[in-house]
Amino acid sequence: MPYLHFAVPEPEARRHFYRHTPSESHHRAPARHHDGPKARPRVEPPDFRLCVELGLLIRSRKHNYKSATGLAEEISTQLTRAGIRNHIADSGTSAVSSREWSITPERCIPDRLQDHRFGMKLVSPFVRFAKRPEAWQAQLRTVFQTLNSHFELTTSHQCYTHINVIPASGIWKLNHAKGLAKSTLYFERCLDSLVPPYRQKSVWAKSNRHNHYFGRLRMENCFAAIDEQEDFIALGNRMNWCNSLSPTATALGVKPGMDFQHETFRWSFVGLNEGDGLGPISFRQPPGSTSSSEVISWVMLVVCLARLSCGSSLLLNPFEKPELECLSEWLIYESEWCKVPHRSLLRDLISQATPISLEPGAGVDPLAIPTDDGKRLGETDNHRDLVLEKYRRLL
Repeated sequence: MPYLHFAVPEPEARRHFYRHTPSESHHRAPARHHDGPKARPRVEPPDFRLCVELGLLIRSRKHNYKSATGLAEEISTQLTRAGIRNHIADSGTSAVSSREWSITPERCIPDRLQDHRFGMKLVSPFVRFAKRPEAWQAQLRTVFQTLNSHFELTTSHQCYTHINVIPASGIWKLNHAKGLAKSTLYFERCLDSLVPPYRQKSVWAKSNRHNHYFGRLRMENCFAAIDEQEDFIALGNRMNWCNSLSPTATALGVKPGMDFQHETFRWSFVGLNEGDGLGPISFRQPPGSTSSSEVISWVMLVVCLARLSCGSSLLLNPFEKPELECLSEWLIYESEWCKVPHRSLLRDLISQATPISLEPGAGVDPLAIPTDDGKRLGETDNHRDLVLEKYRRLL
């Protein structure tokens, strides 16, 4: 059992995990019966803002478009009629709003021209997670109701759901970012069990735990290495360190001996290159979502994990093996603390966990990247970062 210590007010017993009596609080932490140090008062983590990226194959139910341009225009029109503010981000000069949905073709998703299906990206506004959770959930439901009513949504191995998070203030504290970094490494295999096998070994969501920097280290040494990082940029480099001899480097034309930072890992800390605590952190591993329920469940998982990691309450023992059952109880507990509606969706997501077929260390990078994927990887290396643009406008 990993040493997960969630500090709550006035515990009733000296245990690693505590349970409140009804008179103390209506929140109840998962109970475990181990002797341990007395809990400190709960250190409330920051609230978070989140931005969702949806990468999908989309086809109009009424028109057979020959390009993504007409499809993007119809998507924009239908969302506007449904009351969802949006705009088409079709060039590097078009304005991007942090308060609206952005629509654009997605080059990393292969189009299916014979079927009039195009890879499209929809990027949400930045919204507060815990302040008005019913608002962002309702907006996601409206978006998907509109899309499914007027379009056919399908997914491929290149489709995705990215969850981008930042503290509500817009600025990270270094110890908070380090706490989340440790959690991403420690619980990586637990989260792997929640995604399809093709997302466990995707070139678009490689392993942080077994990247070219951390892959040579034991978990306790990984934690020590994270603690040693003196600034955000150095932390981001370690979390997204890519080998210059990897197939990813070959696809990008990187010279041998020039290891580099790249965003195509399960968790991208590349946004921290903004410096001084600025920039979002992104969880990129979930597959494409065709319903609001899928997206809402991933949002709850990611933000609750971030809150637990940043609230000085999730104490991880690198010598112990992580367990999804234990982690899931704390994720659900945190969602209850935040009073987020529809928490059963988070439970459903976790209940669908499947055994991992990959050995530890697999999924770092495929032995070879198909030519088409390599080409798209190179094309998207300098793509427009709509999330970062929205973040900058938010500030």
